[in-house]
Amino acid sequence: MKKVLTVLGIVLLFVAGACAPQTAPPAPVPAPAPAVTPAAGAKPAPAASAEDAAWEKVVQAAKKEGSLNIYSFSMTGDIAMVTATAFQKRYGIKVDVISGRGAEFVERIKTEQRVGQVVADIMEASSTHTLNMKMAGGTVSSKEIPVLRQKDAWRVDPLAADSEGHLLVQRSMYLLPWVNTNMVKAGQEPKSYRDLLKPEWKGKMLFPEPSVSTGAYNVFMPLIDKGFLDNNYVRSLKDQDLRFVAGTRDIAASLSRGEAHFGLLATDVDAAPFVKEGAPIRALPMEEGIAINLSAIVRVKNGPHPNAALVFMNWILGSEGQEVYSKVIGLASVRKDVPDFRHPAAAVIPQRLVLTTEESAQAQAKAFRDKVYVEMWRK
Repeated sequence: MKKVLTVLGIVLLFVAGACAPQTAPPAPVPAPAPAVTPAAGAKPAPAASAEDAAWEKVVQAAKKEGSLNIYSFSMTGDIAMVTATAFQKRYGIKVDVISGRGAEFVERIKTEQRVGQVVADIMEASSTHTLNMKMAGGTVSSKEIPVLRQKDAWRVDPLAADSEGHLLVQRSMYLLPWVNTNMVKAGQEPKSYRDLLKPEWKGKMLFPEPSVSTGAYNVFMPLIDKGFLDNNYVRSLKDQDLRFVAGTRDIAASLSRGEAHFGLLATDVDAAPFVKEGAPIRALPMEEGIAINLSAIVRVKNGPHPNAALVFMNWILGSEGQEVYSKVIGLASVRKDVPDFRHPAAAVIPQRLVLTTEESAQAQAKAFRDKVYVEMWRK
């Protein structure tokens, strides 16, 4: 109908023009203004790509979802509040953070998925626990987020533990032994992991509880993977009457109180608050090398806010999110363009860094799941 009306209108205008008295010809249409030439060196604004348009749809869908639930090991107290507030300020999306341990989250999410009432959108924990979650079929890939296209931005590649993009590394720390300097004289400290097997150190070492913490796996698996240690070493270490504490944070606290000579193992981030307060503890970089402890975020399968989860993961790996998160923790960012916020006294300078391969990391997760090492240490 519209086409008919349009044609009729054109005909009427033509007839009216033909019948009208002749007048002076209309003024000529001015020539179009010449195009403005960009200044030398100026770059034209790039046209929005299909990828950009698709991502904008994700952002708008996330804003409609309006909220996000995160199960996190590292985001506690002020860390959770500052990070969540910054993200909400940027996108208007409310963040609820539930803090706890990785092993607890894995079982909790498995239960939620089994009964069809999933609460978590994102889980953040060690690469061992997050890989365990992936291997159980409880995660989905987030490889499509735009920040991952920044190939040269990283100190630690977010895909280092999982090239499929289920796990995205958003935090890395150095994990190594620490010594109480009031209890061990300077110059008498162990220089290698094998020195810890000496009789004089029996019963004097704190160790992360294997059934709860992945600290030991995160250290020994890469060292074994690279051939610096072997499983026989681990079997020998268990005969040193290790004193178990809940996790690497607890090791730093207990060692600072003088409850043992050594803490095996704690991260530079775990120890930093105690070092800053003057605790008599010092890192022991062993000659075999220092393991990098990777913490990752995963998007939970069937989470209630899938788009908000993607937007948060993109933000936390971007310059703004990494600066907010790393600064409040006191952390060396995984990004090159974000400063190192570690306390100088706790910032260990490694002679050799040891990072496990992706394949070994998966084997590491399986070893934890099957509790091979738990059984070994408990015998």
